[in-house]
Amino acid sequence: MKSSVIDVPRKYTEEDLFGINKYQKALCKFIKHTNTPITIALQGEWGSGKTSLMNQLRWDLCDSEGAIYFPVWVNTWQYSLMKTPHQAIMSILEGCINQIGALNPNEHKWNESKKKIGGIFKKMATVGTKIAANTVGIDGGLVDELFNTEASADSDILQLKNEIGKLIDEVLTVNPSKQGFTFYIDDLDRIDPPVAVEILELLKNIFDLDKCVFILAIDYDVVIKGLKSKFGELTDKNEREFRAFFDKIIQLPFSMPVASYNINTFLVDALKRIEFLTDEELNNPQLAEDLSEIAQLSVGCNPRSLKRLTNTLSLISIINNEVLEEEKSDANNKLLNFAFVCMQIAYPYIYNQLSEEPDFKQWNENIAAKLKLRKLTEEEQDSLNATEEFDEEWEKILFRMSQKETHTSNRVFQVSSLLNKIAKIINNDEMLGDVVESTMALSAVTNLKAFDSAPKKSKGKSVTYGIWRVVRTEDNKTEVYKNGERCPKSAPVLRELCAELGLEVNPKATTEDLRNKAIKAINALNANIK
Repeated sequence: MKSSVIDVPRKYTEEDLFGINKYQKALCKFIKHTNTPITIALQGEWGSGKTSLMNQLRWDLCDSEGAIYFPVWVNTWQYSLMKTPHQAIMSILEGCINQIGALNPNEHKWNESKKKIGGIFKKMATVGTKIAANTVGIDGGLVDELFNTEASADSDILQLKNEIGKLIDEVLTVNPSKQGFTFYIDDLDRIDPPVAVEILELLKNIFDLDKCVFILAIDYDVVIKGLKSKFGELTDKNEREFRAFFDKIIQLPFSMPVASYNINTFLVDALKRIEFLTDEELNNPQLAEDLSEIAQLSVGCNPRSLKRLTNTLSLISIINNEVLEEEKSDANNKLLNFAFVCMQIAYPYIYNQLSEEPDFKQWNENIAAKLKLRKLTEEEQDSLNATEEFDEEWEKILFRMSQKETHTSNRVFQVSSLLNKIAKIINNDEMLGDVVESTMALSAVTNLKAFDSAPKKSKGKSVTYGIWRVVRTEDNKTEVYKNGERCPKSAPVLRELCAELGLEVNPKATTEDLRNKAIKAINALNANIK
C-alpha cells in the first residue's frame, strides 16, 4: 500500500488513465507533417496535464526509435529562479542555444559559434542593465528595447538569429535522419505573467527559423495578465488587441481536452492504490458512478486537483481507522468523506459555511442576515423558482451565499447539485446536520482555514436511557457507559442498546452511525416524557 499519489507529469511508459492518447497521436501526426517554423500552444489551467502531454510528444517525436526531431526542453520556472526578469530571459535563451550546440559533432565550429554568440549576449546584457537603471523594468518591454535599440536592431539580434540558424543547419547536416528541432517550453504559467509574455515574444522572434517547431505550455489567461501593461484591463473593446498578439505568436492553439478525460478509470486506480476502497467496492459500478458524478460536480477533471483529492482521502482514512480507532467505514461513509473533501478543495467558502451551520436544509433568513447576504430581486426569485436546483428556501440561501466568490458563483448549479447529492446519500433529513458535522470533523485537518483560526469543535452531547449513557465528546469521539462503567468497545454495546430501543440497525453500521441513531431515539423519548 502507498499512502499518496505523487503529483508528477506522466511519463511515456505509464498507462494513459485519462484516455487522451488519441489526441496526442493526432497532434503528433500533425507536427510530423507540418511546415516550419510553427508555434503550438498547449492551453489549459495549471495542473491540467500540459507537461504530461509534452512528455508523450517528446517521446514520439524525438526519443523513440526512428524519431525525426531533436528535442530542446526548457523549464522556464527553473531558469527564472533567483534571477531578475532580464537574467531569466537571457538564461532561457542561452539554455536553448547550448542544447542545440551540444549536438554539433564539430567541436571547433561550436566553439566559434559560442564566441560569437557570447559577444552578442554581452551587448544584450548592456541593454538589460540600461533598462534596469532607468527603472523601466520588464513592463517597459525588454524585447522592444532589444529590437529597437539602435546598436542592436540592425546587428545584434539579426546576427544572433543567423548564428543560431547556422548552428541548426550544421547539426542537421551531419544527422540526415533528423528533419528539425522541437522546442518544449514548459511551466510558463508558474512565472510572472509579464515575464512569460516577454519570453514568448523573444523566442518567437529569435527562433522563427526553418526546421523549428515550438510547443508551449501556457494558458491564454496568463497571456492576458502579461499584456495588461501594454493594453490595460481586458474589455470587450480591446479584446481583439489581446487576441491579435496571441495569434501573432501562436499559429496553432491546442486546448487540453479535460472534458474528455476518463476520470472514472483514474479515480478507481488511485483509490485502489491507497486502499481507500475494498476489492468488493471497486467492483461496484454504482459506487464508481457516484464517485465520478461527485468529482465532476466539484474538482472536475484537473489531474492535479484529483491527486490532491486522493492524498487528502488517504490521510483522512488513516486518521479514521487508526488515530480515532474507529471501525472501518462502509461504502456510504466513504462516499460522504469523498464528497466533503471534494467540497473542501473546489468550494472552500461553502465548505467553511457548512462547518458553521452543518444542517444545510435548515438554512434560512437568519443565516442570510448573519452572513450579510444581499436580497434577491423578484426577477431572480421567479427565475430560481423555475429551476430544480434552487426551488427550496435553503437552496436560495446557497445561491446568495455563492455570490460571495466568483469561482463559486460561476459554478453555483454544480454546488447545489453536490449538496443535494450529499443529502441523498445521507437519506435522513432529521439526522442531516449530525452526519454532516461528524463527517466534516474528519476532513477538518486538511482545511486551509485551520491555519487562520482554531477549528470549531463539535458540541458535546450526553444522553441517558436506563442503565446506559451515550456520550458524543467535543472532538466527536464515542463513549458508552453501562451500569456506570465505561465499555471498552462501544459498537457491541450500542447495538445492544439499539435493540432495546426497538431500532433497526444496518449490520454494516459504524460506531458513529449507531451512536447518532441511539442519541436521536433517546432524545425523542425524553421529549415525549416531558
